Amino acid sequence: MKISYYGEDGIEQTKPSKFITLEELVLMVRNNPNVGFYEHLRNLRITDKTQYDKLKKSLPFITPHIEAVGRKLKDDFFNKNFRSFTQLLYFDIDNVEDVLNEKQRIINQYGDFVSFVCISPSGRGISIIIQIENELTKENFEMIWYSIRLNEFKDENIDPDATGIGRTMFLSYDPDVYYNPNVSLAVDFDMDEKVGNQYYSMGVIETNNVNSHISNTNTITKRKYKIYEVNQILKVLATSTPVHVDNDIVEINEVDYINMYIPRTITQGRRHSTFYRMIHSLFYLNPDVEIDYIYSYIWLINNCFTLPRLDKIELHRHFNSVVDQIHRTHIVYVNPKKRRVHWNKKSCYLSSIQKQLITKRITGLYTRNKNQNDVLEAINKLKEDGKKVTNLAIKEITGKDIKTIRNYRDKPLIDMEVEIKVILDEFIPSYPQKQCA
Repeated sequence: MKISYYGEDGIEQTKPSKFITLEELVLMVRNNPNVGFYEHLRNLRITDKTQYDKLKKSLPFITPHIEAVGRKLKDDFFNKNFRSFTQLLYFDIDNVEDVLNEKQRIINQYGDFVSFVCISPSGRGISIIIQIENELTKENFEMIWYSIRLNEFKDENIDPDATGIGRTMFLSYDPDVYYNPNVSLAVDFDMDEKVGNQYYSMGVIETNNVNSHISNTNTITKRKYKIYEVNQILKVLATSTPVHVDNDIVEINEVDYINMYIPRTITQGRRHSTFYRMIHSLFYLNPDVEIDYIYSYIWLINNCFTLPRLDKIELHRHFNSVVDQIHRTHIVYVNPKKRRVHWNKKSCYLSSIQKQLITKRITGLYTRNKNQNDVLEAINKLKEDGKKVTNLAIKEITGKDIKTIRNYRDKPLIDMEVEIKVILDEFIPSYPQKQCA
């Protein structure tokens, strides 16, 4: 099984120039003769994004996941052009600040199963290839890719668009490309049902309760659920509280926030309780979504994160039981947390470490501003009531200690907008002009 290589007309090329092995790809990346071109391309990414995008599309590329005689794979073209899966999975990390150190960290941390790591054509990303022991098929490909992304790479900023059977990968230049042909990964994964089909669970009592808390049209529990593909599930379902951010980078807005946390492994004894919380959270976050999507999400978690998995009859029974409870009581049990700092999607060029540092600074700023406002409100109340303004009187109203009251009583008001800009300028002096790749 080989990789289809397109080396003549850039991204517009529809037929491969030749077929190569992973080892040959390594040599191409390591000994790429077009060093000057890649240096120019990486500079353009900073100085002229439009020209960068244009030149990047002219690069040679591969389809790392498959050997195929043509790029069209939809409908009847799949059987016409597809030859075989390469047993490789490609992952991409974009917008890396210190790409050399980050590349070495990836190698050190995941070297027991990662076969190929190189700097991407942009010079600000990392391309990763894994050899897979599972037999890849058209039916299980997406599920296995997402299983690795959500398990092995759960802490990494993996590009969610770097999936798909026919996904392309542009040829890069990296004289220190990492290659280890002697490692591979076996994903603990089985397909209990076929994606896109319906299955029938014997022994399940059919119910027709309508969840009026959520909807009276699309949340009837069923004996049969459609299992949607992973990328479709993640596009439709919200797994965290949506927060609109007007600022181009970040802003403060205290909201009750829910974020779906997926344990790395859901073990026996925790399966039913974990799914119970997830089902309630999903209905809370998705009041108008077709119930099949919510079931598909739970089915995905059961397949990818649960050891041992619930069998499909028990999973179906438990899901319907929890939903029926929501129907009867009109109550969803969730535990929202206060969240103050929210990032705009345009801030994707910031590293996770930068965001953590900025969040810490902004949270401290928010706390100081709140303390000051509490003290000033207490002073105004004392004046309105005709009482003497003393630190002890302020303490009785606010509950704050005398030292805190002294710190904020006579200081000028904090201008949050100005202070946030000062913090951002320390990390990204020209942040309004920054763009994501």
